[in-house]
Amino acid sequence: MFDIGWDELLLIALVALVVIGPKDLPAVLRTLGAWVAKARNLAGEFRSHVDEMLREAQVDDMKREFDSMTSPPEIKEIEDQLMAGNVPLAPPAKTETAAPPVAPAAEPTSEVPQQ
Repeated sequence: MFDIGWDELLLIALVALVVIGPKDLPAVLRTLGAWVAKARNLAGEFRSHVDEMLREAQVDDMKREFDSMTSPPEIKEIEDQLMAGNVPLAPPAKTETAAPPVAPAAEPTSEVPQQ
């Protein structure tokens, strides 16, 4: 992550030993370890919250998509009007479709078939 090699790590340890001293070095390392643990814990919590938000967003998207597939558009328009406070006075008029043309029925014959 930080691209620190063993030689740089050894140099940091020697400088810390000289600056801090051998007596206080274990306490400093414990404190540093506690800070690193807290930072990792916070990063893990942040990651879990972000993952949870993404799952919720995906669930909301899937619910919206499912609702759009299952509800007819007429109901959506009526719901929008009701939510806006515009209550329709009459249901929307349905357009009548023209009936397909029917062939005229054959006229019944009054003749009796001969035998």
